[in-house]
Amino acid sequence: MLKLMPMDPNHFQQYINFAVNEYAAEKVAAGTWTPEAAQKNAQLTYDRLLPNGLETPDNFFYSIFNDSEVVGYIWFATDSENSSMAFIFDFEIYKAYQNRGFGSKTLDLVSRETKNMGYTSLGLHVFGSNSRAIHVYQKSGFNITDIKMQKKL
Repeated sequence: MLKLMPMDPNHFQQYINFAVNEYAAEKVAAGTWTPEAAQKNAQLTYDRLLPNGLETPDNFFYSIFNDSEVVGYIWFATDSENSSMAFIFDFEIYKAYQNRGFGSKTLDLVSRETKNMGYTSLGLHVFGSNSRAIHVYQKSGFNITDIKMQKKL
């Protein structure tokens, strides 16, 4: 059975070490940052968003369990522009567990969790090149609210 459990400090440290590097690589691939600046920019972003790490107020980190196995993680927080909205900052089902419906089920669990916490909506960002994730999000009831576009010169 799939369930969300608050992330423990060890998993959080593993997550942060991975996430900063992954975020830097995604921003380079999207053309937003140069390879030379990406690592520093990613670290600054995480430091700004999580000044107190796992204990940063209004940020919620969960490990996703299928029975006793950790199959992924999710981080959501109160949206900085709309306190009635929760915003998913990061979400991953580990590669070995993908294509089993865990992503959709997790989004259902998070939707219930955030509603129970008093939020009225749930938002997220997805890179335009991530068609698999876009499909899962749309299937789970997310609608496109903004589209940022870029042309390579």
